[in-house]
Amino acid sequence: MVISTGMTLFLKQQECKCLATCEFFFAIICGFGEVENIPDLWTQHKQSLSEDFVHRYSEETGPFYALAELNELLKFYGLNLRKVNLPSVDLQCDLFRLSYDAMEEQSKANANIEKLNSEQRYAVYKVLHAIYEYQTDMPKCFFHDGPAGTGKTFVYSTLLHAVRGKGDQAIVVASTGIAATLLSGGRTAHSIFKIPLTLNATSTCNLKPNTSEAKILLDAKVIVWDEAPMTHVHAFLAVDRLLKDLTKCDEPFGGKIILLGGDFRQVLPVILRGSRSLTVSSCIKKHRLWSDFFVMKLTENMRAFDSEKEFASWLLHVGEGESGEKIQLPPFCYPEIQDPVQQFFSDIDFKTVTPEELKGRAILTVTNDLSMQINNRVLECMPGNEVIYETIDNIVSNNPQDQLAYTEYS
Repeated sequence: MVISTGMTLFLKQQECKCLATCEFFFAIICGFGEVENIPDLWTQHKQSLSEDFVHRYSEETGPFYALAELNELLKFYGLNLRKVNLPSVDLQCDLFRLSYDAMEEQSKANANIEKLNSEQRYAVYKVLHAIYEYQTDMPKCFFHDGPAGTGKTFVYSTLLHAVRGKGDQAIVVASTGIAATLLSGGRTAHSIFKIPLTLNATSTCNLKPNTSEAKILLDAKVIVWDEAPMTHVHAFLAVDRLLKDLTKCDEPFGGKIILLGGDFRQVLPVILRGSRSLTVSSCIKKHRLWSDFFVMKLTENMRAFDSEKEFASWLLHVGEGESGEKIQLPPFCYPEIQDPVQQFFSDIDFKTVTPEELKGRAILTVTNDLSMQINNRVLECMPGNEVIYETIDNIVSNNPQDQLAYTEYS
């Protein structure tokens, strides 16, 4: 029954365009041997299985990402791509070496450089000089410090375009998958460097020399690491050991040009049941490695409108720890409204109200109890009597497998 259900669910997911789970059921089909000719099945459904990745990356590289995802899922069944006769590719190498057009990248770099402010321009050229005009008195390790909205991501993008515009390789990683998606070719640091999930002061990366993954690191002109303050210092130490081992160079990070970036005012490394002092001590800023970094600061908020500058300044004040243990909200953070329900809904005739009239009228609360109170107040303003409709969910199907499904999810 499991075998037939696997193919049925796979086809249903395709019909519903639930592409995120399609590969999961494709792996089940492979794992239980429901289909003898897996390559034909892959060819038949390659486009739909790759659709999300094509949208995120490109039509050429999307299928490689789909295969990489499938390869990880197959491991649960003791399989891999080769064992099911799917295209045998060097996934790590092929996925990272995205095909960049040097002329297009240089054009993007030039366009971005025109938009940089003085602080951003200084950061970009400082790193580029270290890459292409290095002298012995220049730093090789940089940290890009800036609060949210100061344009750190824009600086990274400009730098990456400039390096790729010269036909060179640039590695860009982030501490989280979400942050990695904001930059072209971005991957998580754990994925690129093979950082172990369980770390200590002597941990090493699970990446072997003389492999395609190692060659990628050796060929890279620069390594950009976003949201670095979130990463435990033990991860940086593991990467430091890895790069020293690969380059046979005892300089910090094997002498590679590395740019870390982030904001220490935001999220620090997450330590399970860790104290405040333990969390702070796990940051790279508190380790001897920090002395090797040249810090470049961004201070101008490029995201906030003029009307929001005061609020942005206050947030920065809080982030710097200058507000004390108890933080008092400034007057501009809360309007003088005595009754929000009266303020937002008193002018509405609920007998003839339209969606357009309700559009943009919302009250934000911090608890469910307050939300229920406000909803009840608004309901009292509406004409007519309150009616409660109760339902019972039933599955209408002759398929015995469908009858086993929980009605809570129907």
